[in-house]
Amino acid sequence: MVAGAALIVMSLLAACGGGGDKTSEAKANGTGGTLRIAMSAGNIPFPATPPNEGYEGYRFVGNNVYDGLTHLNVEQAEKIPTPHPGLATSWEISDDKTRWTFKLRKGVKFHDGSPFNADAVIFQINRMKDPEFEYYSEADAPRAGNFFRFFKSWKKIDDTTVEITTTQPYAWLLWDLAHTYIPSPTAVKKYGNEDYNAHASGTGPFKIAKYVDGEVMELVANKDYWRGRPKLDKIVLLPQPEPAARMAAVQAGEVDWSEVPSPDALEQLKAEGFQVLLGKYPHGIMPRFNMFRPPFKDNLKLRQALNYALDRKGTAALINDVGYPASQYVYDGHPDFTRDRPGYSYDPAKAKKLLAEAGYKPGELKLKFGYTTGGSGNMFPEPMMQKLQSDFKAIGVDVELAPMEWNTLLTVGIEGLNTKQWSDLDILWSSPAAGMTPTGYAFSFLCERPGGLPNAAGTCDPDIDKNYLAAAATFDEDEQHRYLQKMMDVTLDDAFFLFWMHDLNLRVMSPNVHGYVHPQSWWVDFTRIWVEE
Repeated sequence: MVAGAALIVMSLLAACGGGGDKTSEAKANGTGGTLRIAMSAGNIPFPATPPNEGYEGYRFVGNNVYDGLTHLNVEQAEKIPTPHPGLATSWEISDDKTRWTFKLRKGVKFHDGSPFNADAVIFQINRMKDPEFEYYSEADAPRAGNFFRFFKSWKKIDDTTVEITTTQPYAWLLWDLAHTYIPSPTAVKKYGNEDYNAHASGTGPFKIAKYVDGEVMELVANKDYWRGRPKLDKIVLLPQPEPAARMAAVQAGEVDWSEVPSPDALEQLKAEGFQVLLGKYPHGIMPRFNMFRPPFKDNLKLRQALNYALDRKGTAALINDVGYPASQYVYDGHPDFTRDRPGYSYDPAKAKKLLAEAGYKPGELKLKFGYTTGGSGNMFPEPMMQKLQSDFKAIGVDVELAPMEWNTLLTVGIEGLNTKQWSDLDILWSSPAAGMTPTGYAFSFLCERPGGLPNAAGTCDPDIDKNYLAAAATFDEDEQHRYLQKMMDVTLDDAFFLFWMHDLNLRVMSPNVHGYVHPQSWWVDFTRIWVEE
């Protein structure tokens, strides 16, 4: 099935002129056009730093409007992208691996014309880290907290040099800085945090030309972009949370790009000449158990029972194989995948046995499952949840479905299942960028979130923290992955997640879209795309 997905991509590339003829060369060298995108998000992502709407906010708004000191090389599809120079051209690390000195790119300007420099970098770190700072953002700081977890101090050396000191030897700072967008201090000071989003200004490849909350955002090419003018003239972002609506929009020619449309008509779309793109990337559906209270607290066998109750292949078939079964948190082929561990499979007999050992007879246990109805690449929650409900019913466990909007679910993840408002939820839908960045594990895996708050689902195993911190402290990548594999082993032993589905990053585009690279990442390089009009 995965091989079939690769064949789809290969055949489409050939169909789009990958043979080296003059037509393909012209398409590779073309420029211009407007790219209209039907997002799975229910709203236009706020152009905050960071944006909201999950990683779809980073993909479509954050990385187009802003830059970080580093950026991920999403212009290629051969491997999982890694950090490269962005607004920082180079860096040096002290002998004790705690002090980083960054040289900044010269001559870069924000969209409002003000200069990018060391003061802008320090200003933004203060906005995220210092509650006493005049422009500290109470709204943005909690959402960015994971990326500042190991910041100890920061200072300006001169206009083109900044120094960041970490709390311990920390190898993944460059990953964190790719997520740390730098806004114009001039704009923040002029409009304040409350009104900044309506006047957002970054250094990125596109500028915001129009922004109507809930309706549309138009981005126009930044002709003075430091990496060179992007090929596109304009990007139009449209929130369309219903998969069928996104499919209909691309078929009708109303949009050129549809995120995770309804998978039922993929063969028809291919026959009509649309580009149907699939490929492995770090994204999965891994719901989280509420570990703050019974029935899941101190009941490993119950968590294991539900993992064995999931008919993952049946779920994949239900969504036309645009996702595939997960036996672990990351997929086979990811460097953190543990090959000597089979993980979880579909075994209802074993699930029933474990349920009895967990202390429950069929029909005794009823669970409330909070899930999103859509948003930010969440595949197809409604049919998937109905299938899960049926799978659990087959072993004698009843599930009450509790649908919620995507941003509400994100709020639950920030506030935690131990808060009064959300404490009635037994299981919470989770769609992590599973292994896109090593720092991404921290939010779901570690005992504490930034600020000393407990893990939002109550997940806590000292061995997980030990292996994660050991991986973060070593600068040997092979050793990092060995520690992270040990961490993955603990998550399997503890059954802290419902290891459910991996995503194949379904995306449908008009045949007039050229220059797109389907990366092994949530992020996309829009600077090389153009639309034939």
